[in-house]
Amino acid sequence: MQTTQSASAIGFSTFNALHFEINYFDHGFVRRALVGTVFQVVPDAWRTVAIIGFGWALVVALALVVVWLLHALRARLPRDQCWLLAVLWIAAPFTFLNFGYDFARLDQLNLLLLALSLCLVYRGHGLALALISATGLLIHEAYLFYGLAPVLAYAWVRYRAVPSSTSARVLFWPLVAALATLSAIAFAGRYEAGRSSLVQSLGSRLDDPNHNALNVWLRSGLDNPEYVIGRLGHGLFGTPELLAIGGLVLGIVAALIGISFAHGRRPDVFVLSPLAVLPLFFFGIDYARWLGLIAILALTVVTTQVLEGRFAGLGVACPRVFYLLLVGVVLLGPLGSVHLLPLWLG
Repeated sequence: MQTTQSASAIGFSTFNALHFEINYFDHGFVRRALVGTVFQVVPDAWRTVAIIGFGWALVVALALVVVWLLHALRARLPRDQCWLLAVLWIAAPFTFLNFGYDFARLDQLNLLLLALSLCLVYRGHGLALALISATGLLIHEAYLFYGLAPVLAYAWVRYRAVPSSTSARVLFWPLVAALATLSAIAFAGRYEAGRSSLVQSLGSRLDDPNHNALNVWLRSGLDNPEYVIGRLGHGLFGTPELLAIGGLVLGIVAALIGISFAHGRRPDVFVLSPLAVLPLFFFGIDYARWLGLIAILALTVVTTQVLEGRFAGLGVACPRVFYLLLVGVVLLGPLGSVHLLPLWLG
């Protein structure tokens, strides 16, 4: 039976699929191999089914988190603003539409770890948070930017006014775990045996004639900016698309700042934590993906602030037609991973 490397109609790309094949047993301690190592216990004949089931389980789990959040928001927001957040969480091109398009992306697993980590910060469980932080980085090192950074920012804001022993307990162990994990990834995360050996180790499981995904494990992370600059120089993105991405990022940040000031608060590091994703634009060409993560983090920040009582609302009053326009955004389809709106512009 063909294993995980065959793309499917639901968007299970060969790039995403390969992350379930690279593992510590066959390839040593390399980056992004934790999930693949776990899936090695599944027989080859069943691995595709198991991974597709895993991908759907991620979507369902994220949906349950969003349902719980929306239920909790009902008692804290006016009805119209609760509906606004509900539409943004459910129908925006960067949430569930994109989860289906970019199926089984490891980011989706790490978003669950982000939600769990915020709960651990709220309860002050520093050691458990350290374990989750290291796990997120082993799943995908980009968790540093879209997971660990906002979690530590939230911990800093929440505990900066309490006794130093409490803040140190919540912040110290995650930082130690993250530094140790990142150092190990930087030192040993690349597959040193070379391309031909990696291709041979995968055998028939590598159903990608271009072998582009292999560069994840063959390039050093420090080589990525040069690769990104080269692709940009060859016209990967047109000027209108780059302007649209930049404008959307600025719009999201401006909205966060505006909501903060509307509540008489200066934007703190947690409110601005979606900006931690910006370095990823220099390390990978998945510009639509980075934009989507910024938008999801912005929703996470606003939702968290409302649940904690720092924001009494969204600071805006929207006419009913605005909600109809938001629902109409569903017709645009998913945001995409590299290029924006692939169903229409790709």
